Amino acid sequence: MGDNRSIHFCGVCGVAMSQAAAWLKSQGERVSGSDEGAYPPISDFLKAQGIDIRTPYRAENLDGAGMAVIGNALSRGNPEVETILERRLPFTSLPELLHQRILALKYPIVVAGTHGKTTTTAALAQILISAGLSPGYLIGGLPVGWNSGFRAGEGQWFAIEGDEYDTAFFDKRPKFLHYQPQAVLLNNIEFDHADIYSNLGEIYIQFGRLIQLLPRNGCLAVNGDESNLDFLIQKAPCRAVSFGLNAKASVHAENVEMTPEGMQFRLRLADGQQTSCRSSLWGDHQLRNLIGAAAAAEFAGVAPDQIVKGIAAFRGVQRRLELKHHQNGLWIYDDFAHHPTAIRATLSSLRLRHPKAYLAAAFEPRSNTMVRNYFQREIGESLRLADRVVFGGIHRAEKIPAEQRLNVERIVQELRSDGREAHLYADVDRLADVLTKDLPKEAVIVLMSNGAFSGLCGKLLERL
Repeated sequence: MGDNRSIHFCGVCGVAMSQAAAWLKSQGERVSGSDEGAYPPISDFLKAQGIDIRTPYRAENLDGAGMAVIGNALSRGNPEVETILERRLPFTSLPELLHQRILALKYPIVVAGTHGKTTTTAALAQILISAGLSPGYLIGGLPVGWNSGFRAGEGQWFAIEGDEYDTAFFDKRPKFLHYQPQAVLLNNIEFDHADIYSNLGEIYIQFGRLIQLLPRNGCLAVNGDESNLDFLIQKAPCRAVSFGLNAKASVHAENVEMTPEGMQFRLRLADGQQTSCRSSLWGDHQLRNLIGAAAAAEFAGVAPDQIVKGIAAFRGVQRRLELKHHQNGLWIYDDFAHHPTAIRATLSSLRLRHPKAYLAAAFEPRSNTMVRNYFQREIGESLRLADRVVFGGIHRAEKIPAEQRLNVERIVQELRSDGREAHLYADVDRLADVLTKDLPKEAVIVLMSNGAFSGLCGKLLERL
């Protein structure tokens, strides 16, 4: 058996896995990690923390480990999974590790939903920090200007992104069922994760189970702009509040004004107090994220002036409509959008922010839902908001049966028939050429992928 102080992370390049590995190392534990792919910003983050990424997956990577944390992307047949079982090495999942080491001693605020989890969790963490509450947090991305998306925190509150995806190959429950919430912030529910859920009804069941874990002195904050969430409020065993842009919501925004610098609005809290807010973020979907964070912060006892301070200090999250370049009439944004609703929100926001600009969008079908044809029609409809659309190749297309695979060629033809310029290129250099070819004087390029997109962003920036 290896050194029981040594913990090996299988799948260490996952955003949450990398943050947890870095925290354990900061606590004096020996940490190692492996993955089959690494790219910035996570690879740079791990390097800065002194954690080497061993690749590819192989039995030797586990030599000297006393236990293993197995990421949910790994399954039977993976050489490290098989080695762990053969050696009878103690193992656990990341959600269970977090619960045992941290969350059981805290008041977790679990931010859940199909869209907006990362930005909302980060905004909530910033508000709690600005209020001097020294919160813990686990964010599924790296907030702009922060060195890490993870902190154990000295205070009682812990803001955590709650994912409905399954925990591990040996634990098929959603991750968020491990987090023992004191409060749940629910942004929205749509169909996603087609590899583990057959229909939307199955997803509703899991969110219902999350809500049933709330204590009577807890709180459920629900997006009041989403009518399909109304019935969940009735299931709450505790206080329930709504938030959104709807004036009927308990916490809502009024007098919203989008400016070149961001947004300004009047925030009405659940207790009736009103205050003026400013944010550098942009768009209705980002505004809802901020309002949701404010609703959760109010439950945590944060005063209105501190909520305002936190919202103003929050600069967003990397790869969430992140501006990477602006010069000579060209803007380049990097975005995580990987669902038709998110694509539509991203493109709509850019249309409003740059009403006179030509909009070129690059999209990589990568998630387990988007590589399938479940959203065949919706993907094309959401991309019609762009003037030029360039698809990257379908991620691991060979693993998806042809009859289930997204038909990108058909979407390209439909977009062309609708008067849009549309292309499909698996080669990233060719894709970059087409994205930047013959752009007008004022243009916006947005890259949308929940992966590295083969380094497309870096290639574009190198050409400028």
